[in-house]
Amino acid sequence: MKLELQRNIIIPSLVTIGNGICGFSALWLLCKVDAQPGTLTIDTPPPAAFAQAGWLILLGMVFDVFDGKVARMSGGSSALGAQLDSLCDLITFGLVPSVLTLSLGQLSHSPVWWQRATWFFSLAYFLGAMLRLARFTAENEPDEEAHLAFKGLPTPGAAGCMASLVIFYSYIAEFQKKELQLLERFIDPETLKRGVGCIPWILPPLALVLGYTMVSNRLVFEHVGSRLFSRKHSFDFFVYLIFAVIVAAVVPEILLPLLFFGYLLHAPIRLIAQHLAQRRAAEAADEIQG
Repeated sequence: MKLELQRNIIIPSLVTIGNGICGFSALWLLCKVDAQPGTLTIDTPPPAAFAQAGWLILLGMVFDVFDGKVARMSGGSSALGAQLDSLCDLITFGLVPSVLTLSLGQLSHSPVWWQRATWFFSLAYFLGAMLRLARFTAENEPDEEAHLAFKGLPTPGAAGCMASLVIFYSYIAEFQKKELQLLERFIDPETLKRGVGCIPWILPPLALVLGYTMVSNRLVFEHVGSRLFSRKHSFDFFVYLIFAVIVAAVVPEILLPLLFFGYLLHAPIRLIAQHLAQRRAAEAADEIQG
């Protein structure tokens, strides 16, 4: 059977391919890193390729936000686009964060058993992303209302947690930005670098947690892109959004981890709050009946 592409499918497909190009470029940067194991110390910041790969992951996220929106607006949603989107997401948000964790872990002073654990934790993240995308593709619906929330953490959100943390680590370890130099009056730079030096050790267990969170059916995460662009908002919301973008543009290395980890934590916190509320309601009902 010959596959023919309609004109309204080409533009969203090109946007999706932009996501895949970002993932490919990030992998290429990580493959170019040539450093001996155990070279990461307080005085030696990580190679620039790690932060650059993190930024490429975030750029791929921009393409991922708009490809589905462009497809639905142009009437170009198709099975081909859904498959292409999943393949690009698997590269940019599944494979690249796994390789990023492995590569960064190899440069730290860690025993052999921890390097092996890092490999398995990174594999768990990749498998979680793969299963998450396979389930999403199988259950995907073209209806706009079906894209307002997700079962399990979306792969861009998981990759954003990993990428923003690596960007923050490189930002502090280099300690070259002017706003950081102003902090020298209040915080010792060596103390701050020593504090973020644990990030290469945090990434592997974080990868394990994110891998499970992506396939969890109990956690429901909102689709940020659809919530922002598919609903009517007040003028106050528009003002808050503008100022948030300005702050993110000034100090993105600090704000981005806060945003991504806030997104990660809001679903389990909401689930715990709902469970506690139901438990209190049940206890109150028992007291009334008793």
